[in-house]
Amino acid sequence: MFPERIYLLGMPGSGKSTLAKQLAKEIGYHFLDLDEWIVQSERNTVAEIFAIKGEDYFREIERKALLHTLTLEKTVIATGGGTPCFFDNMQTIKTYGFAIFLDVPVEILAQRVSKESGVRPLLNVKPEEINAQLQEKYNQRLPFYKQANLIISGGNLSVQDILQWLSYIDKP
Repeated sequence: MFPERIYLLGMPGSGKSTLAKQLAKEIGYHFLDLDEWIVQSERNTVAEIFAIKGEDYFREIERKALLHTLTLEKTVIATGGGTPCFFDNMQTIKTYGFAIFLDVPVEILAQRVSKESGVRPLLNVKPEEINAQLQEKYNQRLPFYKQANLIISGGNLSVQDILQWLSYIDKP
């Protein structure tokens, strides 16, 4: 038996959306990407929301999106990278669901996100600065991420890794 809501947390490029979608399919759950939900409700990309209305506005909308997930059943939710780091979002996630931190090395994250220039508003820097920017964000966010119910580390995480860890937790 899996928790009603499973939240995947981690840095940009950690595979949250991809793995959440695969996990949901594997266990027969629904899938929700928090950033995609925000994009649909705001009718702007995340980068546009940041540019037009600012990060504070985005974090408020993100909080509302997170609170919306509390009404969902049997759902795997891919959070935005910063979601657990604002308001009492991490406590909310853990109270109403199960949090999994996908801890991917910064060097691998940098390789992945460098291909997405302009898509990630907080990483909109020159290619040679991405590694340093990611490391700084990682260091800022790690205290929040480490509060997750489960931490899975590695550079090439798969849905099987998550299922294996969940099966250990599910045992009495």
